[in-house]
Amino acid sequence: MKRFFAVSATLIVAAFISIGISTAMALRGLSVAYAAATTTPAGIGTTSATTTAQSTSTLQAQIDYNNQQIASLNQQIAVYQQELQQVGANKKTLQAAINALNIQKNKVQTQVAATERQIAVTQLQIQELGASITDTEQSIAAEQAALGAELRILQKSDNQPLLMQLLGSKTLGEAWDDVNATLQMQEAIQNKMLTLKSQETSLASSKSASQQQQVTLAAQQQSLTAQQQSLVQTVQSKNQLLVQTNAQESTYEQLLAAAEAELNSFSAFTQNAGGSKLLGNETQCDSWGCYYSQRDAAWGSLPLNGTRYTLASDGCLVTAMAMVMTHYGYRNVTPVTINSNPNNFAAYYPAYLLTTITVDGVTATRRASYIDATLATGNPVIVGLRAYGGTHFVVLVSGSRGNYIMKDPYVQNGNNIPFADHYSLRSIYAIARVVVS
Repeated sequence: MKRFFAVSATLIVAAFISIGISTAMALRGLSVAYAAATTTPAGIGTTSATTTAQSTSTLQAQIDYNNQQIASLNQQIAVYQQELQQVGANKKTLQAAINALNIQKNKVQTQVAATERQIAVTQLQIQELGASITDTEQSIAAEQAALGAELRILQKSDNQPLLMQLLGSKTLGEAWDDVNATLQMQEAIQNKMLTLKSQETSLASSKSASQQQQVTLAAQQQSLTAQQQSLVQTVQSKNQLLVQTNAQESTYEQLLAAAEAELNSFSAFTQNAGGSKLLGNETQCDSWGCYYSQRDAAWGSLPLNGTRYTLASDGCLVTAMAMVMTHYGYRNVTPVTINSNPNNFAAYYPAYLLTTITVDGVTATRRASYIDATLATGNPVIVGLRAYGGTHFVVLVSGSRGNYIMKDPYVQNGNNIPFADHYSLRSIYAIARVVVS
């Protein structure tokens, strides 16, 4: 009987030693896992405490209100668009043009208001996400504190030799209860670590969403700036229209007819000369300046000031002006630079390039001149031609008495080629030098 109890005691001690070793190994594993779980994800920063000032419900109410206002503004924008289409279908008159500009002004003003509301919504959403991030961070901090306290308790128990723990227990049952309690605490710690990981995943997701909202906000602010500029341009167009036409219906009709005829003649030239197929690798720059092709793939397909015409089909004069500007040292000027400023075009016919344009803060004006006299001074000449059943503009850069070298914006490889190889002197109907100030 004594031998039986001795063997039993030995087995029990061995079992406790095994449990102690397993507990120690589990604690070491938990310590490593805990360190990994409490590592802050890369790129996560702190948020302003001010985001917690408003409750989520208050923020959501403000978001809902702004969304309702946006919906109402979008409905008004649609109404303005219908009115613009109706005005566009009417006979082209000065009054109709003024009405269209007024409607366009109202439309853009409404678009500005809608964008401002959208910006407000995005800012509120960022605040809402900020509050969620703060709550999650606080919850993680609380979980980490509780987890740390429990780990310290287990670590303290683990540091005490197993034999001392056994001898310190009054009975075998009490020792077993202590081990059982340790195992239960271990399970609780594992559950808390799972909770901690889930909270950190949620935090990373919220911060990613917040960053995306910041990107959206920046885009909306850029859109607002563009809309505000469009509003200013619309007002300027109306004022220019009244000045250019002297507020006279007859003057408006004459200018409109002349502009429309010129653009149609550009289209006829292009179509009869071979079409508006886009070209590549046409731009060439040297000591003179730059040669540009209106059919360059970099811009040829762009609408001419937002109209139905394109730079490839009707951009010969725009391209010629850009080339001359580079000759005078403004190397950043391209057909796109000129085309991107609506004020360079007539308010009564948006595709018609005005005699005086502004590029990068510099004013350039076409003035009547003589070919040989201008070329003799080293300055280029822009000439208008009647050819291929339409009209076209090229730049003469040198020569005299009919033997001229030109830069043709339409012809492929049209840089510094003989004028006489493509056109006759009799085809010239307009001559102008460009004065820059």
